[in-house]
Amino acid sequence: MVYWQHLTRQANEAHTRADYVDAQELGKKALACAEATFEDDFQLDAESAVSAVVVSYMSLAEVSISMKEWLQANDYFERGVHFLQSVIVAPNILPEHRQLIDHVANHIRFEWELFQQTYGNKLAVAQRIHRVNWLKQQASTVTVWQGSYGY
Repeated sequence: MVYWQHLTRQANEAHTRADYVDAQELGKKALACAEATFEDDFQLDAESAVSAVVVSYMSLAEVSISMKEWLQANDYFERGVHFLQSVIVAPNILPEHRQLIDHVANHIRFEWELFQQTYGNKLAVAQRIHRVNWLKQQASTVTVWQGSYGY
């Protein structure tokens, strides 16, 4: 947990300096650290373990917003919710932990909804561009495949 705190502090400082690439890299390391130790940390202090992972996802979403990477920001909100959904269905989870996770998941959903309301148009444009690029890539793959078989 100490290493996660160190990485998170550094990521926040980089974000404050508008060094978004560094903030993103440090944030990803912090998230990986929080996820890697989650099960053990959860047994010791469920609230801190949940907070570490969620803070990491939310921080990465904020950095992505600062970088105007709307799809990436949306993905971090979604991944945060999915992470909590995977934890809440674990067998033998205590009722107070279930309540904590439910509360935190509702907070992420609220922030995600606020993001979508604020940047919805930009997100929609980014999603359309992503789909068009994906379709172009698929079309070129089919063309290459057809060319290699003489079609």
